[in-house]
Amino acid sequence: MKSSIFELVENWTNNEVVAISDAIELIEYADKLGFDEAWIGEHHFNSFTLCPAILTLISYALARTQHIKVGSAAILLPHYHPIQLSEEIATLDLLSKGRFLFGFARGAFPIFDISMGNNPQNNRKIMLENARIVHDLLFKEQVSYEGEFCDIKNISIRPHPKGLIPFYVASNHDETLKISAQRGYNFLGALTLDTKRAKEIYDIFAENGAKDLEFVLTRAIYIDEDRSVAQEKALMGVDIFTQCMLRANESNPTFEEIIKASDYEEFRAEFFNKNKITNCMIVGTPEDCVEQILELRKEIHFNTLSLKLLSSQLKDSKNILRLYKECVAPHLNGF
Repeated sequence: MKSSIFELVENWTNNEVVAISDAIELIEYADKLGFDEAWIGEHHFNSFTLCPAILTLISYALARTQHIKVGSAAILLPHYHPIQLSEEIATLDLLSKGRFLFGFARGAFPIFDISMGNNPQNNRKIMLENARIVHDLLFKEQVSYEGEFCDIKNISIRPHPKGLIPFYVASNHDETLKISAQRGYNFLGALTLDTKRAKEIYDIFAENGAKDLEFVLTRAIYIDEDRSVAQEKALMGVDIFTQCMLRANESNPTFEEIIKASDYEEFRAEFFNKNKITNCMIVGTPEDCVEQILELRKEIHFNTLSLKLLSSQLKDSKNILRLYKECVAPHLNGF
């Protein structure tokens, strides 16, 4: 089982410089500890999660690390031109010596669609079309494509990646998952993905020809040698995280105006549901966490566990990662 961290560049102290610096430092620390992957999210118009420029963050994280792979969780694919994105991905692959992982999504929140002048009803189709074009541009010498939303003719990008770049889809839509499985994509699971739905998604991939599927499961986590401390801080972390996400518009007038023109508020409240995160989280002593992860692995055939740390302090976050790598991960070998 591979170990990973999920980074949203959270602005816990209302200091944007510190938030970005801490996020990169945590990824560097995960690299030194021997974590396999780090995933960085993409959010827009949000005063709490400072990750709108996802490719910039990933580029910097790759430059500051040596071994860890860094992925996008996930690039909002309908808002990128496939030619330019393919060129950037290929360049990242060469600069990082194959350490970039390409995760993509349609963009579940209509806020960015409205601000960019897009019709969110088309985004699922655009995402799948752009994913096909990006794949062809990366791995074929010359590409022509006539689609519903994009036409290209006799395009050959430079540079080309040195090897294969794995594609990961972040979606909860059955038809999208089916198509993704048929194309050979992998899967990125959200923070609130429950066991029942995770099993259903795994089955969709299996039934549609997926081979060597990389299934990334994201879980909130807090580890401490003292169980009561871990539980208290985990609940506090979930509470602060969800409140900050739900109130992110209050200091951003652009966010506020877009919300008024959409049903975003209701959707966001469901997506960042405190009870859902709490029900899925991993918490306790290292021994508790080993037991919970092994039970989870019996239910879901994931091969990467991505950790969303429930701490507002860099020092505490580093301690969680250290405890996981030293006291939890060794007991997960063979899975």
